[in-house]
Amino acid sequence: MNMNDENLPVFDEARSASLRAMLVDVAEIGTTQNRRFRAAQRAWTIVPAALLVVGLSAGTFFATQSVTDDYSVACFARAELDWRGAFPGTTGASLIGTTDGRDGGSAPITDAVAFCSDLWAQHALDASSPNGTPPGPGYEDRTFSHPVPSPLTECVMKNGAAAVIPGGPDVCSRLGLASKSE
Repeated sequence: MNMNDENLPVFDEARSASLRAMLVDVAEIGTTQNRRFRAAQRAWTIVPAALLVVGLSAGTFFATQSVTDDYSVACFARAELDWRGAFPGTTGASLIGTTDGRDGGSAPITDAVAFCSDLWAQHALDASSPNGTPPGPGYEDRTFSHPVPSPLTECVMKNGAAAVIPGGPDVCSRLGLASKSE
């Protein structure tokens, strides 16, 4: 669009005085325009800051959770989790034995890391296997001498069960899981 001198707005003394009065009205402390300007400045500072605080608080709340299902543990062979919640490894439970052969039911697992460490030591988990477990019978180690990865980190699955995953403290957030709250 080509503008020539005929289409330009007239900038005369009256217009200049009007603009100057408007700027002075905004800049001069105590005027209505100045109070509106300062209130808008405060709003543009306070509202984003408040939203940031709320967002960080919510992130901290959801980043750590308690284990609500202490009857099963997801023992990961590798730090991988797909969109369906499937992982390489196994889910374990502790059963109560009886002397007469009856099923004694499930027992709560109080130390998920120790539980999964025992599975690693028995070679019930295999990081090199596609599904995270040894290929078949005969691979188990009844001497509990198979190497256990270090560190193992306890996270919380979406269903509330504990998950023990090889890796450091950031492994839970990398997989989209909550860290276990103490």
